[in-house]
Amino acid sequence: MPVSLMNSNPAYQSCIDACTKCAQICEECFALCLEEADVKMRTVHMKELLDCAQICSLSSCAMSRRSHHAKDFCNLCATICDRCADECATFNDSHSQQCADVCRSCAEECRKMVNM
Repeated sequence: MPVSLMNSNPAYQSCIDACTKCAQICEECFALCLEEADVKMRTVHMKELLDCAQICSLSSCAMSRRSHHAKDFCNLCATICDRCADECATFNDSHSQQCADVCRSCAEECRKMVNM
């Protein structure tokens, strides 16, 4: 069970967890992309990964502190996660495919939170 000082809304916690996981996976995928032979062909992909990791982290923090802008961040997060997933899906390596799946899940969780 996640540690929390506040009584969090379970739906928020699910989204916080998804965003945290997505940020981590995007950072890991970025590092693995740097090791690929076609690294120069991945520049757009790698920028998407960093954008996604950062908005996921920001969204998680905003929800954790119960920011009035949390839904705005999560709405943008869903959009960026979808773009990152689409970009990841264009590469056949396992880390990009796994990242695409995690990004799609995060986008879904963010949309649920926005529609609460």
